[in-house]
Amino acid sequence: MENEFNDKVRIQDDLYNYVNGKWIEKAIIPDDLPATGGFIDLDIDVEKTMLKEFDELSKIKIDDKLLNYAITLYKKVLNEEDRKKGLTPLLDGVAIFDKIKTKEDFLNDIFNLWHSSQPLPFTSFVSEDMMEATKYALYINAPSLILPDKTMYSSPNAEVLLNIYKQMVKAILTTLKIENSDELLFKTISFDAKLSKIVKSSEEMADYIKCYNPYPYKKVCEMLDLNLDNFMIKRFGKIPETIVVYDPKFLENFKNLTENNFEEYAAWAKVKSIVGDVQLISEELRTLSSQYSNALRGTSEVTALNKYAYRLVNSFYDEVVGIYYGKKYFGEDAKKDVIDLVKNLIQTYKERLSSNNRLSKDTIKKAILKLDTMKIKIGYPDKVSDLYKKLEFNERDSLFEIVSTLTKIKNEYNSSLLFKPVDKSLWVMSGNTVNACYNPSSNDITFPAAILRKPFYSLSQSVEENYGGIGCVIGHEISHAFDNNGAQMDENGNINNWWKKEDYDNFKKKTELMIEEFDGLLLNGEKINGKLTVSENIADNGGVTSSIESLKRVKKNPDFKKFFINYARIWCMKQREEYTKLLLTIDVHGPAYYRANMQVRNFKEFYEAFDIKESDKMYLEPSKRVIIW
Repeated sequence: MENEFNDKVRIQDDLYNYVNGKWIEKAIIPDDLPATGGFIDLDIDVEKTMLKEFDELSKIKIDDKLLNYAITLYKKVLNEEDRKKGLTPLLDGVAIFDKIKTKEDFLNDIFNLWHSSQPLPFTSFVSEDMMEATKYALYINAPSLILPDKTMYSSPNAEVLLNIYKQMVKAILTTLKIENSDELLFKTISFDAKLSKIVKSSEEMADYIKCYNPYPYKKVCEMLDLNLDNFMIKRFGKIPETIVVYDPKFLENFKNLTENNFEEYAAWAKVKSIVGDVQLISEELRTLSSQYSNALRGTSEVTALNKYAYRLVNSFYDEVVGIYYGKKYFGEDAKKDVIDLVKNLIQTYKERLSSNNRLSKDTIKKAILKLDTMKIKIGYPDKVSDLYKKLEFNERDSLFEIVSTLTKIKNEYNSSLLFKPVDKSLWVMSGNTVNACYNPSSNDITFPAAILRKPFYSLSQSVEENYGGIGCVIGHEISHAFDNNGAQMDENGNINNWWKKEDYDNFKKKTELMIEEFDGLLLNGEKINGKLTVSENIADNGGVTSSIESLKRVKKNPDFKKFFINYARIWCMKQREEYTKLLLTIDVHGPAYYRANMQVRNFKEFYEAFDIKESDKMYLEPSKRVIIW
């Protein structure tokens, strides 16, 4: 194993590059991807596996009705001639925007726009009510910008990216023979520029508790200067009493954005709709429409057609595909072992909380209640949820028409939930997803089958490697129940102050230390935003803490060298410079390099395992080390 390591650096100076340096030197990032390594390589492997499955399933009769729809959709994407039939429906669909000149025109068409999934000047969706998680609430938010974050509009690269976007749009509109393309593009950029000044940044959105702002329905209509009564009745059957506003600043400025300006909105919406859908029409248009995303990510090639087909299928039938994958590629022995591992980590958390001398007994009691009621979801669900049973389409339709039908079904289903109770048995990730998550509204943790593989987990790995891998990931997700956001929600998934004031003040001080630990660290000359990444850094910190202590329980005198080496290995990543800049702006997760190299410096076991001294670069003086849980 020693030969795998990078002998150009000392582990005491750079754990990440000692473990991953050799691989990084040799690794080649695929031309259609912004990065490779870690999670991405597992994702690529799952995709390759499922593409083989899809190709085989395409040749046979499938008894499973929903899986048959998924494979039929896959074949539709691969049929170039069939895709071209969608051009007329696409152009007919966006023609609606040519009629919108005034607020009255917009209100007359708003239901049709929503029902056909056309861009609105605001987004609205149904999700769990963060104040009462047994029911749903209607949320309203700003639409997305052209650049990924409002802060990017003041960056030196803004003009370059916007020019690439404009060139792409111009090429698409010219290919489609759209009239007045220059005027459409001018109005689109103008509307987007105004929008960028009144929306939240990624950093602000990361504090999702502050996104919960319930307003009376009539107040929302007043701020929008729109009478939405007919729209709401057609969509929900009745008018909701309350709407939760994600971004009050956006709502306060909405009237100024749109007043006497609905023609500009209509141009922006028409362009966004076309750019979002032309990939469904032909390979020429799909290639054209990838230019801007390629510039953002630093990629040089469009995604291969079969991969695009698989991803499109997965966007609609992910639970169907995930159950198929899980049943075939995830064993019961592994599931039982991972469940035991999760229970061990939860027990560790309980013990650490119980012995925590910074917290009062009442706060500890509430925290342990949250752990006792936390639900565990491993592998894949037992059956598909109700949504997927509705995802049917006419096989004779073009790809564009099929995607439109499926999108309408998903939108209608989401709206139908508003006045129903929340089903907390639903999964938020499918079995073929290489990821894991904590859902604060349901107080549950999900670990799909696809992530439960090497280097994260394997029955053939040592116990230290598994705890350094999936153990830290599991601990990370548990820790989200007590990060800066999760700590403000109770065991039922409701926003609720269950802390003693002095306890929460102490916790806030700890979170400030975590912000300071990461804020301003440099990666390729770019600075990390400690506030943007604080929730994930808290979760990483708690993940390593709980996994270390859990490992000590299951094995006497564990080899922590193996633990920390595999911890560094799971974050192995090689990514393009453009993608690095993008993630530092919008991603709540810190860069992989520091997730490995910064967190470990907080733990005495790391210093003992590798004999870290004050003269070593990995050394962090004790007064600056942060352990939150």
